[in-house]
Amino acid sequence: MRYLLMFICLYQCFSVAGQKHDHFWLMGQNSPMTPEHSGTVIDFNYFPPDIYYEFRDMYFFQTNASICDTAGNLLFYTNGIYIANALGEVMENGEGLNPGDHATLQAESGRGYILDQGAIILPMPENDSIYYLLHMDRVWPTEEGVAHSSKHLYYTVVNINMNGGLGEVIDKNQIILQGVFDKGKLTATRHANGRDWWLIIRDFDSNLYHRIMLSRNYIQYFGSQTMGEVLPSRSIGQATFSPDGTKYVNLQIAGTELEEDYISIYNFDRCTGILSEPIQFTYLDTAWAGGIAISPNSRFLYVSSFVYLYQYDLWAADIEASKDTVAIWDGFNENGFFSTTFYLAQLAPDGKIYINSNNGVSYLHVINQPDLPGDSCEVCQHCVDLPTWNAFSMPNFPNYRLGPLEGSACDTLRQPPVAGFEYAMQGSQVLFEDASYHDIRSWQWQFGDGQTDTVPHPVHQYDTSGSYEVCLSVSNPRGADTLCQTVNVIINGVQEVVAQGMEVYPNPAKDEITILLPSGLEEESLRLTIYDTFGKAILKRVVREPSFNISIRDLANGMYFLKVQSTEKEYVTKVMISH
Repeated sequence: MRYLLMFICLYQCFSVAGQKHDHFWLMGQNSPMTPEHSGTVIDFNYFPPDIYYEFRDMYFFQTNASICDTAGNLLFYTNGIYIANALGEVMENGEGLNPGDHATLQAESGRGYILDQGAIILPMPENDSIYYLLHMDRVWPTEEGVAHSSKHLYYTVVNINMNGGLGEVIDKNQIILQGVFDKGKLTATRHANGRDWWLIIRDFDSNLYHRIMLSRNYIQYFGSQTMGEVLPSRSIGQATFSPDGTKYVNLQIAGTELEEDYISIYNFDRCTGILSEPIQFTYLDTAWAGGIAISPNSRFLYVSSFVYLYQYDLWAADIEASKDTVAIWDGFNENGFFSTTFYLAQLAPDGKIYINSNNGVSYLHVINQPDLPGDSCEVCQHCVDLPTWNAFSMPNFPNYRLGPLEGSACDTLRQPPVAGFEYAMQGSQVLFEDASYHDIRSWQWQFGDGQTDTVPHPVHQYDTSGSYEVCLSVSNPRGADTLCQTVNVIINGVQEVVAQGMEVYPNPAKDEITILLPSGLEEESLRLTIYDTFGKAILKRVVREPSFNISIRDLANGMYFLKVQSTEKEYVTKVMISH
């Protein structure tokens, strides 16, 4: 009874508090008339989950991704060959994923793409209609000897509001990265702001990792880093982030009896996407297949290794030494031939970890209490009966319910905005610079003379001298804020702003600039002021020659405004500093 109560609490805590994008699991084959060769559905909107068969056209192999709305209603899914809508029909413009020989061959055979974690679906942050399918291709061995690699990381965009809610692919097979990559192993975790997404992609036979972020309006490449030991790229394996996003783990299964299998564990910074403190070790147990998953409390790493299932304590001082064999395959074969050995693993919305087999069988293994150490985690072999045969397939999901990292410098999106601005005078013009923070989405300027603007950094022309109350109102989905400041504008009737006549060179500049003014100003005192883009005066000087040099070695890179004033005229220009 104690374990039953713990399980109920775990299910409620893990599943209710968050979005239900991963509540529909699809597996199986595509027979239109034979139930055991049709498709399997595991619906986690029910407790225990509802498991049944359905006739559908899509055949799943290793590549398997689907997405629900936040209420757990299925939206669309893919096997890496094409995208199907919630009715099982080919989504408009949904054919032709992963162009290449492998996709062509599998499409002609009517089966799915063969690539572990070959696709993952992420909702566009703060948008209930746009979804990004991230997917990789599979390239067969080349003459150069690069075997079974991925050459492209693609994105495909679905607008689910099109076609009456059945969706349409509005952008397809767009290249994010091109190179030679470790095959598949697509996984993702939330940025520390609780909104955006991080992905990590590894180069083939390398220790070079690429960082990609999916944000509110774009996919951005954040560069690469070299971390840990160089790893061989095996044909089989799995990668995952811990549910709390603090660890990234990669498993490389050799698939032979003579080579070692590799486990790599890294700390992960959800703010920067940086990996650190690698822990890498090997083992040898003649594994022909394998996968990994991490417990809901992010403590225990489970490594399925063909006939063995290992547990590692990620909180231990010596993670490698914490290895505990929590299950050995019991020899069960379906129909006396197809072995139910251990293969890919996936943490489910009910807080359990499910493991498939590297054969076409109608069973899943399950870890009932993955947060508990040793045998108390309760591994149950071939305990989940599937109504259909399932060949190698396991859906690939991130933790959609991970929130912001509270207290982090990156935890800014849950806060209302704070308005702020700076300004600099340019004769009768004022350069306004927004200095607000916390995810600003809109700007509303009131310049005090009846004029308004909605851009972050406006330049405003005043017609007469005076004191003007300038107000900036900013907003984001969490609230709004307004700041008002008095701006004193003096328009001297004698003084005029001269756009031409002052020369600055070199521009861009590195260490020093030369300023040339028109002749005839030798008798006058000239006042030079340099402003940064926030309107702050950072250098002032009185000069008496129309030609002079100024050192800029101490100024940071960026754009600056130069103003030289005489008794009758004011000269204004810009200079770019790049050391």
